[in-house]
Amino acid sequence: MKPIQHSTFNALHSVHNRGALLIELLVAISLLAIILSIGSESVYVSMQSGKTSSESDVAVGLANETLEAVRAISDEKWQNIYDLTKGAQYHAVLSGTKWATSTASELVALNTASYTRYFTVENVNRCNDTSRTIASSTTCVPANNYSDDPSTQKVIVTVSWQGSGSPVVISDYFSRWRNKVCTQTDWSGGAGSGVKNCPDTTYESISPSGTINTSGGTIKLQ
Repeated sequence: MKPIQHSTFNALHSVHNRGALLIELLVAISLLAIILSIGSESVYVSMQSGKTSSESDVAVGLANETLEAVRAISDEKWQNIYDLTKGAQYHAVLSGTKWATSTASELVALNTASYTRYFTVENVNRCNDTSRTIASSTTCVPANNYSDDPSTQKVIVTVSWQGSGSPVVISDYFSRWRNKVCTQTDWSGGAGSGVKNCPDTTYESISPSGTINTSGGTIKLQ
């Protein structure tokens, strides 16, 4: 029987192939790890972006809801918003079947987020010309030629939440589009002050001083 002879070349070649395969395997594993890491990060960023966008949409809806509620409050009675402390925080609440105002902000829990919502009211100035545009640093000529408009108020709604999204802030100008008209036949109550409701037997002041005929007739209001 002829003895089996081992080739030194074949043994070295086999070791070299195994080393090359090991290096290729390590490189492939490293590339796969990098790809998975980048993919996971992209998925996370995409999910966070979608979550922020969804929360912002909810915040916009909540802000618009408050704006419409305040509009209904002002339509019911102008003094409901005009007499509010300017710059103070309020929120709208349902009182029976009507909207009303309540002090401070409110917390609204929707889905997985909690939203802080409130509105503020500001006085509005208008230019003292025929345009009656809302006054700013550039609209009036001269710049200080404006005065307060008691029939217009600016309502600003703010909705914020704990997350990566920025607070939603929207605003609108509300105008008194109707006045309550009543016939007054009795002014026997004497001088009073403040907003008059119908009926009311008092008057704010009389000038020049004198007396008022309380038997009926007409009275000139200034």
